[in-house]
Amino acid sequence: MTPILSPWTRSEPKKNPAPKSLRERVLVVEDELIIGEIATEVLRDAGYEVFTAASAEEAEIILREMSVDVLFTDIDLGGQDGFELAQAALSLQPLVSIVLTSGRSRICHGMCEKVGVPFLAKPYRLTEMVEMVDRALKAATPQ
Repeated sequence: MTPILSPWTRSEPKKNPAPKSLRERVLVVEDELIIGEIATEVLRDAGYEVFTAASAEEAEIILREMSVDVLFTDIDLGGQDGFELAQAALSLQPLVSIVLTSGRSRICHGMCEKVGVPFLAKPYRLTEMVEMVDRALKAATPQ
């Protein structure tokens, strides 16, 4: 399922993005390339430094090579699923925040709720995606 696209769902870009080295990094993992491209573009417009992967295996390579703040991943990825990827990500980077998404919302939402991981049901509004990533980062930041 694709995100709901509308000119009204786009978030406003951050006024003064931080210098590149200080921006939060998000890894978007989506096997449907157009959805991954749209999510990446919107998150970049919101001020994030974004990396993309089309599979869990590709995402693990990225996670081994660089630090990210948020892993935003689809659950249904074809091979290894988003839950397995989340476990691998946490073993590689224990402080990474995880946000899972799927079109199988009823089943996946319950599974995510049990382990305490934020879940965004597809189709989602792009503003909801940015807000979910923002919340994941704020939850991870010590107060």
